Amino acid sequence: MSQTATKKFRGPQEMHVLFLPSWYPADETDFSGSFFIEQAQAVALAGHDVGVVSVKGIPIYSPAQLRGRAPGIRRSVESGISTYRLDKVLPFPKVPGGNERVLLHAWRVLLTRYISENGLPDVLHAHAMFPAGIVAHALSDEFGIPFIVTEHRPSSVGRLQEKWSGVHGRRAAYAASALVAVARGFVPVLNEAYGIAPDKWQYIPGLLSPQFQDIATRDVPPGPFVFGHVSHLDPGKRVDLLIEAFAEQFSNVDNVRLRIAGDSVHKAALEALAGRLGIEKKVDFIGPVPRNGIVAEFSSAHVFVLPSAAEAFGTVLWEAMACGLPLVSTATWAGTNAVVESNGLLAGIDSLAELGEAMVRIRKDFDSYDPATIRTICVDHCGRAAFVSQYEATYAKAIAG
Repeated sequence: MSQTATKKFRGPQEMHVLFLPSWYPADETDFSGSFFIEQAQAVALAGHDVGVVSVKGIPIYSPAQLRGRAPGIRRSVESGISTYRLDKVLPFPKVPGGNERVLLHAWRVLLTRYISENGLPDVLHAHAMFPAGIVAHALSDEFGIPFIVTEHRPSSVGRLQEKWSGVHGRRAAYAASALVAVARGFVPVLNEAYGIAPDKWQYIPGLLSPQFQDIATRDVPPGPFVFGHVSHLDPGKRVDLLIEAFAEQFSNVDNVRLRIAGDSVHKAALEALAGRLGIEKKVDFIGPVPRNGIVAEFSSAHVFVLPSAAEAFGTVLWEAMACGLPLVSTATWAGTNAVVESNGLLAGIDSLAELGEAMVRIRKDFDSYDPATIRTICVDHCGRAAFVSQYEATYAKAIAG
């Protein structure tokens, strides 16, 4: 079918883009990979035809994940985007490439159905090399559609050490029309790991969430000075370090508070840490915040702090900037990419002293940070227009190439 399928007629500027995400929300209640939906919507809003085909691999030892799921292909139209989902049991946990071949077959089934109902896409956009990039390479050869890959996971570099994944990942990278990294510091790492030309991987920032696209910069909140943090509270976010730095610098300072939003199994231990340090009355654990309340949550703080041990793009940094908040971040890829002199301060990774010093300094100099300038930096870098224009150029080059 691949070579005989026809393309729909479209205007000269319109492109037909099909997303192949390595993970994707199962439904509207699932937020895992929700940024893929937002990115697809942004491209669609620019006047392009966009679809999604998503395969969820279910490990053979986790059959409970299939309970309640409808069998076979599930088609829906979400925000005008034709979306096709299929769950597939992965039966070969110890066979190199075994599960990947199962996923490829499932994605081939979805693509065949998609083409029969929507026409042949102009370009495939795989998100993360493993497995979507490898799948896109195979389907590109079979159906005659160019493909690009956006890598979101720093952990993908480790997969290249595996024999099967290394061979097929590098083949896909060589064949791709474009390779995109979501962090500027990720680019040289990927070029070296894949052993390809130093300019093959390029940086295109992630998309600012639509909730932050058209908001006004927040008014500086009244009351105590608030350091804010939003995350899933996993150990890599180093919320424990944030609590320790706050306790060291502000335990005896009036009218300064720490506000922590998010939830996980680690929340109780973090609350206990604040208690042991004697600052439990100065720290507010907000718990999970729904997406429709996240703008208000960011806006309730004076400064946003992200002390992660590792961070690729750091979406929360840009969301805080969209509200006009200055930043304190560790010098991760995300931190060094987002923080400049006019919007915040950097601290060394895992450095309690530097983190505390940056928090003291930014509070002292808070009035020197202009909220409108901070928001402009954000929107110019990863707002909808900036995001779409860079991918339009990438898609057009792939199609022409």
